[in-house]
Amino acid sequence: MRKIKRLLLFIGIVTVSIPVFIAAYYFIALKQNETDPYLSKNLIFKIFDKQKQKTIFVGESEGGKSNNLIIKTDTDTGEEFYNCYISDNKLSLDIKFSVGDGFSGGGYELEIIKNRHQLSPYHYTDVIRPFDFLDTGEYFKILESRLILNKDSYKKGDSIYGYTAFKIQRRYGPEKYIEEGKGYFKGIIN
Repeated sequence: MRKIKRLLLFIGIVTVSIPVFIAAYYFIALKQNETDPYLSKNLIFKIFDKQKQKTIFVGESEGGKSNNLIIKTDTDTGEEFYNCYISDNKLSLDIKFSVGDGFSGGGYELEIIKNRHQLSPYHYTDVIRPFDFLDTGEYFKILESRLILNKDSYKKGDSIYGYTAFKIQRRYGPEKYIEEGKGYFKGIIN
């Protein structure tokens, strides 16, 4: 009887701990979004409609510009042209700023859950090595992250207008460097 009481106590503690942990993660790890209903009226979005988005393969894309994300680093490696992809997953909204040649590349991903977001850099490659699954990736730390959207919630087919600014520390020790990015973006949620 005593073992059953301990088992039930353990199950009760685990059952209560899981939702508390999820709620704590949501409020601590994810940053608060800002909402500006007049953001879509900003002149920059009218300029986007007239400017063409530069790409890596062709000088300019067919449609209007979707973002003007600018990344600066301590070493300032040069200019890159990011494409903006916005997709609606059932639990979150994903905004990816991507640069690459189709075989390798990377960028930044904003995952939005309700009125909070999480930023993370990412990279991809088609060169697969035998022990890639052991690679935990490059160290990064989000120092600052700001996201302003034109609405609180979205669904597939909605237009989204936004602004993001962030500061990321990459690596650590003597190889440490800081990336800062900011820019406006727009798109239709797929």
